[in-house]
Amino acid sequence: MQKKSLQCPQCGSELPLYFKYSKMITCPYCKSTIFLEDDAVKLAGIESVINDEPSLLHIYKAFEYEGDIYRPIGRLQYRVDRYLWDEWWVVGNDGEAFWLSVDDGDYIAEKEIPFELELDSYDSVELGDRVSSWIVTEKGEGILEAFEGELPEVPKIGEKHHYIHLSDNDGTMLTAEFYDGQKSLYMGKWIDPFEIREILK
Repeated sequence: MQKKSLQCPQCGSELPLYFKYSKMITCPYCKSTIFLEDDAVKLAGIESVINDEPSLLHIYKAFEYEGDIYRPIGRLQYRVDRYLWDEWWVVGNDGEAFWLSVDDGDYIAEKEIPFELELDSYDSVELGDRVSSWIVTEKGEGILEAFEGELPEVPKIGEKHHYIHLSDNDGTMLTAEFYDGQKSLYMGKWIDPFEIREILK
């Protein structure tokens, strides 16, 4: 799965890269944030501090789910009201990556899809509203507090994301996110946390 590695421009430690489209990585040794620009690297300062609560997932530690192997290589941590919500960036042995959302014990694997849902803005629907065949089941605001690891985007501490969860009859879930005048749509499925097995290597 590992594609290449680079040296941290701050401390010189070797940093493995697991995802070829990564835009940013944090050094686990000196905590520096490094932007990846084509074949160049740019030091961007010190990373934020993750609140490490008990978790089934751990950065760079592979796990098995339904016979396949996955590795969490990055994490975004949001504050939603009074609790924390983790978004793990996970890559499989085939090189495909997805977000694994952990929210109050619920695990949802999500991939971004084209925004073809008739949903103009966060304020355009209320709980219980129907959007096509989907029902709005949750709305809220998350504030990015911390990040770590290797990520496909450059996060901004303090950035607010308004989100809308929508569910269908077959258990599929959509998450619409609105931030900085942009919107993104993710399709997800529930993951049974009792089926996650950490690989001890």
